[in-house]
Amino acid sequence: MIQKPIEDQRLAEHLGSLPPDGITIFLMDRGHFRAALVHGTRMVNRMRVNHDSGLLETLLLGHAYLAAALLTMNTKGHDRIALDVSCTGPAGGLHVEATALGTVRGYLSVSPIPLAEPPESLDTAPLIKSGTLSVTKTLEKAQRPFTGHITLENGRIAGDLARYFTISEQIPAAVNLSIQFDPDGRAIGAAGLFVQAFPDADATNADALNTTIQELPSLGRLVADGQTAESLIDEFFGAFSPAVLDTRPVGFRCDCTKERFGRFLAALPVDEIQAIRDELPTPVRTTCQNCNTTYEFTEPEIDEACLQAR
Repeated sequence: MIQKPIEDQRLAEHLGSLPPDGITIFLMDRGHFRAALVHGTRMVNRMRVNHDSGLLETLLLGHAYLAAALLTMNTKGHDRIALDVSCTGPAGGLHVEATALGTVRGYLSVSPIPLAEPPESLDTAPLIKSGTLSVTKTLEKAQRPFTGHITLENGRIAGDLARYFTISEQIPAAVNLSIQFDPDGRAIGAAGLFVQAFPDADATNADALNTTIQELPSLGRLVADGQTAESLIDEFFGAFSPAVLDTRPVGFRCDCTKERFGRFLAALPVDEIQAIRDELPTPVRTTCQNCNTTYEFTEPEIDEACLQAR
């Protein structure tokens, strides 16, 4: 992946003043609830720069990045989680994947999102409308990936993801995803929260915790103001005896390389490689969907791919 620089100096200075991006995993109420809090302001901005995203695209894809990062809460080693949305709305859908190592990448199916008129609010429901949400877990020690899916109900990733765990995995969950923009459209704060209840959780404590989550102020605004994960956990969940289990880095990262795309090219039938050389202007450009990095191949490099394919 080629990471494009953040050229907005004011934004770069703001990001430099914030705590590092990361995921904090913690228990509450003597282990009856498991939770994760992600601070991903740099991740969302680096995704935005590479994908050249507008405000709405950053909001929707940024929510998906935060959600996918949170879903790695129970992963380890080389486990991977993929979040997919297929929808009838103008966004078309999205695909985001995250690893236990803290890397997140992915894309919108349609970008920029075509809109007949400017939106009246930052509600993502009109961008998604109806469709399905799928979660695929590729666990290192499992023989095959597991995929669960639900029908979208409201077009907001946080709400539908919480429904996914309640319906598909029968685990009550709450999800909060938040991105704060400044008056000029900069994404100055991005954070998310994921809470799961274990089967033996006390119903009264579950209701109290759910009320606390519903009444949370904007997490994006709080991290934009410089609050750390630890301070947020202490301030809002102190009454539930939180105990931090682990902290992990998180960031926008893709494992694509020019060499890998070159191997894909060399794996094509010789006649297809020859057609690419003869019919397309050189250098031939290939782009990774997940990070929007473009790799160029000259005529000699395409000829070398032909030789490798013979």
